[in-house]
Amino acid sequence: MADSWARGEVSDETSFISLNDMMLGLIFLFIIILMAFALNYRTAEHSAERTLDELKQERDLLQVERDRLAVQRDMLEGQRDMLSSLTTRLVDKDGLRTLLLNELQRDLAARGIDVVIDPEKGILRLPVDLLFPSGSAELTQRGSEALGVLAAVLDARLPCYAQAPDEMRGICEGHVEPILETVLVEGHTDSVPLNRAPFEDNWDLSAARGVNTFKALVDVGSGLERLRNERNEALLGVAGYEARRPVAIGDSAAARELNRRIDLRFIVSAPDAEELRELRRRIDGISG
Repeated sequence: MADSWARGEVSDETSFISLNDMMLGLIFLFIIILMAFALNYRTAEHSAERTLDELKQERDLLQVERDRLAVQRDMLEGQRDMLSSLTTRLVDKDGLRTLLLNELQRDLAARGIDVVIDPEKGILRLPVDLLFPSGSAELTQRGSEALGVLAAVLDARLPCYAQAPDEMRGICEGHVEPILETVLVEGHTDSVPLNRAPFEDNWDLSAARGVNTFKALVDVGSGLERLRNERNEALLGVAGYEARRPVAIGDSAAARELNRRIDLRFIVSAPDAEELRELRRRIDGISG
């Protein structure tokens, strides 16, 4: 019996030792797992910190790039505004010429003289029958009176669009845009051949009508001879075109009547060298 009891005690002790070893093993394994977890956590934490630092650096770089782009955008907007302003000055001369033609047409209509204007070509058109008898370059009484009115209107309006003495700018009210290169008084005939003294042909007739219209205008509008373009050249000139520039096609009586005319052609000055250089600098600045 004693042996049996002894064997039971040994067995219990062995079981206790085995359980104890197992518990120690589990604790040791738990410690290893915990250490591995802590190590992985620390590694992940360092990795997250590096990622965060990298993101902060990228954010800072993006901010620098955004600031640079904002500066470039502001520069481009400024250049665009300057280019737009310069382009407007160059292109708006046609708009100012149209304004002038409308003013002249309105002023003449108020004085009982109806004229046709062509804003696209810069022309104020007088029917020749208003001014001259058929086949003649001598002004009629009615024609002389009409040109007297036209001269007075031109004398008042043109100083606002050309180089002129200050005392001639009474109605400009500070609005002075010297855009005009020249104002041509053009004589035009129909295509019917002319062989009647003192004219050899329609060339002579168109030129004589243009010259006589010009003389009548400057005789009445004494200030017109004082007008100049930007190069200080006389503003008014004369041209004769015979039948080479018809406004109506065909050989009907109505077409011939329209083609017999005096045109005042208002030519605006081209951009000067400095304006073109400035425009080129602006374009190069934007494209660069």
